[in-house]
This record gives sequence, C-alpha cells and structure tokens, in this order.
Amino acid sequence: MSIEKIYLNGVETEYELVRKNVKNVNLRVKGNGMIYVSANRFTGKKFIEDFIRKNSDFILKARERQKERANKVNTEHFSEDGLKSFILSFCKEVYPYYEKRGVAFPVIKFRRMKTMWGNCRKERRILTFNLNLKYAPERCVEYVVYHEFTHFFIPGHGKDFYDELSKVCPDWKEQRKKLKEITLG
Repeated sequence: MSIEKIYLNGVETEYELVRKNVKNVNLRVKGNGMIYVSANRFTGKKFIEDFIRKNSDFILKARERQKERANKVNTEHFSEDGLKSFILSFCKEVYPYYEKRGVAFPVIKFRRMKTMWGNCRKERRILTFNLNLKYAPERCVEYVVYHEFTHFFIPGHGKDFYDELSKVCPDWKEQRKKLKEITLG
C-alpha cells in the first residue's frame, strides 16, 4: 500500500494504491473521501492514473454525495431494544411463508455493520441485522427482513432473487432507495 498524488481538475489529490492479485483496476471512494485504488502489480502507474482521471466525474460526484450525507442527521425510528423486538416479532410473523419452502427458523443476531443492513448465513441458519436499522422507517426494516430470508433459497442478487423478493415485498426498490439515504457509521 502506498499513498500517491495526482492532479484532478487542477487540484492535487491523494489516493491509496494497493497492489493485489486482481484482473482489473478497481476504484472506490471511501467514506472520508479518500480514493482507494487496487491494481495488479504489473499494471503501470500511467495506466492507473489515466484510469483515475477518466473516472474523475464519478469521484467528484461520490465525494459530493458523501458531503451531503455527512451533513444529514439520521432520525431514530426505534431504540435499539425496540428495533430488536420489532425484527424478532416480524421474523416470526413472516416465517410461515418460508417454513412452507423448507426453511428452518434461523438464529437472529444483531450487530453494527458499516456496509450492509443485514446478512444471511444459509449454512449456519443465521440472520444478522444491523443495529443502525434503528434509523430506518418500519417498512424499510421489513424489506431487509424479507431480503435476508429470501437468501435462504436464492443466493446472490440476480433476477430470480428479485423476482422472489417481489412476491413478498413488491415495493422493495422504493425501500432500498430510502435505505441508501441513511448514512452508515
């Protein structure tokens, strides 16, 4: 890993370069606005910097979105205990639909996560929910529960997954959009 400098739109900008075993050059803008680039060790610096420059509009837009989110205060819809209680109750309420499809009732866990609202571990029969869902409206929390339960019979996020999710949560796109407005810490 190294910190490099590049000029974007006339402004000296730092980026973090990590060499790893990847086929493509990958670019991410982290929450603090830092540009993170991963590239194969054989990829030249000129190629990497040209790639960054080609994506400068994406970088600037991502940084602007992050500034907007940082200035936005999340509204708490639940206490942590209230959230846990709501999710456990809702899981029990929707479970009969999944039970008919051969899903055993999962262990429900809670923790803070920085990049996801929930997680399904099919093999271990565990659903984990982000405690930051306390900032989400009730319907968004329901969507996350449906989303994670759906992973018990369809892994990934392909067309089949969303077709199945639409059967139980037809407004999932609207709920997902609302969740994207909430800043994860």
